[in-house]
Amino acid sequence: MKPIDIELKKQPQKYLSKVDGNTFAKLDKALEKLRFWDGDIVRLKGGRFYRLKIPKYRFIFTYDNGINIIHIEEINTRTNINYRRYTK
Repeated sequence: MKPIDIELKKQPQKYLSKVDGNTFAKLDKALEKLRFWDGDIVRLKGGRFYRLKIPKYRFIFTYDNGINIIHIEEINTRTNINYRRYTK
């Protein structure tokens, strides 16, 4: 399978710049696995957004199949993610 390109929006970029080294390595590893659509990925209600779950963290993203790119909308801890923003 060909790797999928990943684009980080503003919030994920800021979040990754503020976390400690161990957390950054964990989140970066999850992003690398996501490039191959690997992990606990679930489509959210409404059909446009997906959620990647790793221990303590959640990634909210969209996938554009036409140009093979994932847009990461939000990265946060599981208790701070507001799923209502992404479901219809």
